[in-house]
Order: sequence, then structure tokens, then C-alpha cells
Amino acid sequence: MIEILAPCGGEDSLPAALNSGADAVYLGVTSFSARRNAKNFTYDALAAAVRECHISGVKVYVTLNTLVFDDELTGLAAAASGIEKAGADGVIVQDLGAAQIIREAAPSLRLHASTQMTVNSASGAEFARRHGFSRVVLAREMSLDEIERVTRNVDIETEVFVHGALCVCVSGQCLMSAMYGGRSGNRGLCAQPCRLDFTYGDRHSVLSLKDLSVIEHLKELDEIGVTSAKIEGRMKRPEYVAAAVTACRAVLDGRKPDMETLRAVFSRSGFTQSYFDGSLRDMQGTRTKEDVEAMSGALAELKKLYDKPYKRHRFDVRVTVKAGEPVTARVVCGKHEIVCITETVPEKAVNREITADEIAARLAKTGGTVYELGKADIELDRGLMLSAAAVNALRREILSRLDEEMLRAL
Repeated sequence: MIEILAPCGGEDSLPAALNSGADAVYLGVTSFSARRNAKNFTYDALAAAVRECHISGVKVYVTLNTLVFDDELTGLAAAASGIEKAGADGVIVQDLGAAQIIREAAPSLRLHASTQMTVNSASGAEFARRHGFSRVVLAREMSLDEIERVTRNVDIETEVFVHGALCVCVSGQCLMSAMYGGRSGNRGLCAQPCRLDFTYGDRHSVLSLKDLSVIEHLKELDEIGVTSAKIEGRMKRPEYVAAAVTACRAVLDGRKPDMETLRAVFSRSGFTQSYFDGSLRDMQGTRTKEDVEAMSGALAELKKLYDKPYKRHRFDVRVTVKAGEPVTARVVCGKHEIVCITETVPEKAVNREITADEIAARLAKTGGTVYELGKADIELDRGLMLSAAAVNALRREILSRLDEEMLRAL
């Protein structure tokens, strides 16, 4: 199924993405990120985030997508090496020269061609493939038919923006911010001058576009073979991330997405699909007083979307409790299988013997983790007692071993 790819501008957005059910996240480190004003991640924080994500089976892509000056090339190589060491799954790059340097400095990192490369055709995607890219982030200005032509005809992963801000220029390639205030969007410092009230005749804010949202078309994108559905928004708050991921997850699960809540958390006079459907209509939009008021009313409820871990892994367990023998557990979780042999030997019951239901109930207490208990088969001799502490310790051992397995798998 198509990957839900969530933005993480800082560490506070990571739980929002993970606990809402994202399949992958993208984020920036402290340099070479096209969102330099986001909080971003230190290399230590990146390593911790990668570990947390990989336990959940979630991938991490890092943005190295600014244009790079000659005197920064050594720093770019060092950044790529640090990202590789942290265990990230890939980097998003807009410049072919930068891609070559990254490939040499960090050969295990997969290269994703940034939307700033303006790949909008099969020939462009094929060019990226030939130059070592494993994925292309398609230009936001493409229709569904154009996306399908690329996806079906080129042997490369495709990533499509499904929600978030649109630039009036082509896929973020804009010099306007640099010209107006010396803050280049291609260096990660866009001040968004296009949101100002530029007029044409009696029309106002003619350069400000509504946010894109084609979340309701995720199944169509999945059917034509798109690899990843990307949510824009590394400058947005965690509640926005949670609302967007939740809406995507609802569509893929066959449920109706809550577009009203999504609009409340952030929109510019609503959303547009005009590139996607090819109509090029109803695209202008600004942030209104009503939009701001709707957001303030939605935030408290939105926090509930990510207050608990998203249960990603179900495991079955067979526990053997026999007189005079250590307690053992055989666990199957997807393709993973582990055996836990404890040092605990059950005691003879004095007042009351333990039951299989009690053992299963304690093993099911996986709150605060990404695991949930499926089938519990308890092989238990009669007349035995096992302390609550011993069963809890067995559960912790099982979950710890599963973490190790998930990390090893990626």
C-alpha cells in the first residue's frame, strides 16, 4: 500500500507523525535543509529518531535539498556521512553535483530527487534513475494523468505531494524572497513574499495560492503505483501533522477522512485540487481571520489524535509454565520469531494457583509501546504459582527482544 510520508520540522512533531500512523517521515538536520527556520535535528537527535522510527517499521528520509556553495562542499560531505551514521534510510537532494558528493561520502544512502528538480515527465524520471536516484518527488504542478504516465513507464519510485502549501512558482524554484529581502528559498530561508497582497486590477493577493489537498484520492494514486503520499509542512505544528496523517490513514483504511478538521487546523480559504484535476481553477487563497479562529478551536481536540502509540505490530505468544522448569515463551510477530527462556521457575501454589487467563492478561499490557498481543496460548501445569512481577518481567523481555528484531530488520 502507498506510503504515508509525514513532515517533522522538529522533535515535537515526531510523536504526532508516529502515533497517527505515518509509514515514513522526512526531516532536516541543522544544515543544507530547505526549511532552515524549522527546529530541525542535531545528529544525536536524528540517531534517536531513527531508532524510534525503525522500531515501528517507519523509515526516515533527510533533506539535503538546498543549493550548495563551493566553500560548503566539505560540509555537505560531512553532513551526508553523519546522516548515514545515524542510520537514515535516504536523503532528498535537488542538485546533481550535490548528489555525486553525497554518493561518494555516504554510499549506503538512497537518493531521492527533490521536487525542486522539477521532474514532470517520464523522460525526466528516467534521467533521475540513470543518475542513481531510487525515487523521484514529482513536481506539484502535475495532473493525475501525468503522474500515472511517469509511474507506469519508469522503473523508479514516485512520491507525490497530497497535502500542503503550494508555491505560485514552479516547485519552489523562486528568487522572489531573495530579491525582496535577501532570503533565498533555494537556501532554505523563503520569507513567502507571494503571500503579500499583490494586486492585478481589482483582484487581490494574486500570487497566493490555496493549499493543495488530494487526500481523498489516495486510493487512485495507490492503484496507479505511486510509492509515497507526501504531506507538506515542516514549518507547521504537531497538531497539523497528526490531522493530515490521520486523514490519509482513514482513506487507506476505507473510512471517510475528516476534512473539516483538517481545514480547521490550517488552510488558506480552503483547499484546491486544480493541478491534480487539470482544471487550474479556484486556486487563489489567503489566510483569513476565520481560518485562524477555526484553528484555535481545533487544537485541543487534535492533541488526542497522537496521545497514544499507534499499534503497528501484533504478536502471538506460547508460554510454557511447568513444574521444576524455567518459564519459556515462544513469540511470533510477522516474519519474526523469538524464544525467551527465563530464570524463573514457578513455585508450588500455597493459597491460590495462577491461571492461564491471568498470565495472558498481564502479557497484554503493552500500553506505551507499538505492540499488541494477538493470540496467547498458555501451557500451564496445575497447582503452580507465578508472581505478577515474574510475568511482567517476561512481558518486558518479549517487547525488548521484539525491538531488537525490528531494528535488525531495517
